[in-house]
Amino acid sequence: MTIRKPSVVFATVAFLILAAAPMAHAGGSIFGGVNFPTGEFNDGASTGWNLGGYYTAGLIPLVEIGGLVAYNDFSGAMNFIPDEIDDIFGYSINAWGIEDLGQVNLLFMRGFLGLGIANSTGIDEEGGSDRKTNFAWQVGLAMKFLMLEGRLGYHQINAEQSSPNWVGLTVGLVF
Repeated sequence: MTIRKPSVVFATVAFLILAAAPMAHAGGSIFGGVNFPTGEFNDGASTGWNLGGYYTAGLIPLVEIGGLVAYNDFSGAMNFIPDEIDDIFGYSINAWGIEDLGQVNLLFMRGFLGLGIANSTGIDEEGGSDRKTNFAWQVGLAMKFLMLEGRLGYHQINAEQSSPNWVGLTVGLVF
């Protein structure tokens, strides 16, 4: 009988995860902050804001997985829409994001990666007001101090004709 290396590796990883599960913890954050459009998206959107929260459960002491929900808005004084039209119609560039979230903890720092979907309006090159759902992702670094957490992340939505991206800076209350 031959034992294959992938099955030994899988069994070892599964054992480590199950053995470390009682030591792992669950937690999350409710956050808010500012968004800075980058690349070509910066030509059509101004600095915006965001609100959201995430919840994760620890797999092993260093690794957490969970989910994130956030709202990002870029509707203030958009460059390509005259103020008169914006005031009358209330045009908005915004996106709801729902993502799976993975985090790696090292001391008071945390690296994170989120993959999911965003339901957005005004994000593509057409600038339409119809809501569309597309793949979204983010990557970043967080620092925790007492009950507060600061997060700096790079976000992107893979829209039909463009890929708007921005840098988000948030502060959250950790629980």
